[in-house]
Amino acid sequence: MDTHRLRTLLFAILADGLALNFAFLLYVKFREAIPLMRFADQVPTLVLPMLAMTLFWFGLFWLFGLYDVAQFVSRYKQVSLVFQATTTGAIVLASLIYVDDYLYEQSSGVQVTARARFGIFFYWAILFASASSARALNATLVRKRIMRGIGRQNALIVGTGKRAQELAQDIQEHPALGLNVVGFVKERCSSDAAQVQNVVGTVDDIPALIKQNRASTVIIAVEVNRHDELLRIIGLCEGKGVSLKMLPDMYEIVSGAAQTTQIYGMPLVSLDPKLLSPIEANLKRIFDVVVSLVVLIGGLPLWLVIAFLVWLDTKAFPIYAQTRVGLHGKHFTLYKFRSMRADAESMGPKLTQKEDDRVTPLGKILRKYRIDEFPQFFNVLIGDMSIVGPRPERPYFIEQIIKQAPHYTRLHRVRPGITSWGQVKYGYAANVDEMVDRLKYDLFYIENMSFGMDMKIILATIYVVITGRGQ
Repeated sequence: MDTHRLRTLLFAILADGLALNFAFLLYVKFREAIPLMRFADQVPTLVLPMLAMTLFWFGLFWLFGLYDVAQFVSRYKQVSLVFQATTTGAIVLASLIYVDDYLYEQSSGVQVTARARFGIFFYWAILFASASSARALNATLVRKRIMRGIGRQNALIVGTGKRAQELAQDIQEHPALGLNVVGFVKERCSSDAAQVQNVVGTVDDIPALIKQNRASTVIIAVEVNRHDELLRIIGLCEGKGVSLKMLPDMYEIVSGAAQTTQIYGMPLVSLDPKLLSPIEANLKRIFDVVVSLVVLIGGLPLWLVIAFLVWLDTKAFPIYAQTRVGLHGKHFTLYKFRSMRADAESMGPKLTQKEDDRVTPLGKILRKYRIDEFPQFFNVLIGDMSIVGPRPERPYFIEQIIKQAPHYTRLHRVRPGITSWGQVKYGYAANVDEMVDRLKYDLFYIENMSFGMDMKIILATIYVVITGRGQ
């Protein structure tokens, strides 16, 4: 995270802390009618409740995506998220306060006043007003800094014709967009005559250009009649951590085939929209961490026994480590229980086949019930993987897949998973052609992913494990 984004985040956290504690103190005064002059006397008894409430609200704000720096520039978005978070939190607190007041009445015989019982609504109003005002102020300051050129992101435009030139002029005339056009990329199949000066390379150079120019956005602004060429451009951008957009043909807009946004009159199609809302994404991550801890810690005696049996079976270290490609195309080390001979790939990388003689007798059992996959819960715990997501592949095979299906790299928009829709519906792939066939299931998952769909896939996977339908 760069200095500008870190400073913006720290300012938001500080402003939230002040707003949260200000609202809490006013709530205490409203509920208990404590004079302001006596707040000092209450400090020892208020410290722990204030700390607990602050942590509660910080966690809730994080859950709703209020610490996603990319969204800080939108005042409307910030106020909307604050409203959602504070309303949800107020409902939770109101329920807890009602139960606490009821128990207090039953134990003491003293009836809680209506003023105290409904003080939570006063608390919600003050909290929403103070937190949303602080967020709106922060968004205004971020916007002003961007107008002065501080914190802008670099953008590459694919295209050198009239449309690319008009787009660049629009971006230059509206600095509030927060983009600096650092260069144009020549598309070899384009019929547009070059009308721009700063051509920094060709489409084949896109990965290197993104890195060299520290680009955060790539906009495709050239007419491409060949779908395979468009997919190749998209594939070269995928996994590079950039926001990808394109200028669609007018027919696509009129026909409704494309969902568009606009840059001051210039229609754009976002090719990498948020797949999950912030709260869904954070809940998915919390679920991953909790389940991984339960599986790894709760099953530790079993994993130790299996590891010992694998060592006896293979005469090699029981945990097998292999390089795979994950989120944003980054490489990571995947862990599995060893199910093949130690020299299984002495002749080079090879996918598992049916009746593969490299698989040991114990390995066949581990694979049948997918027990060999359980060490990957450690990968989930450290953030390399998720429980549900497209299965990660090795770089060697990805290079071959991309030759047939350049859009395969779209799978790298999400964390890979221990289980996937493709694995449930299609099963293991024994060759590159089958990997390409399975791709449609994983793409379907990405375009329709939700917490509910994850649960459906997990239940289907449990059925596969119980019935021993793994390979």
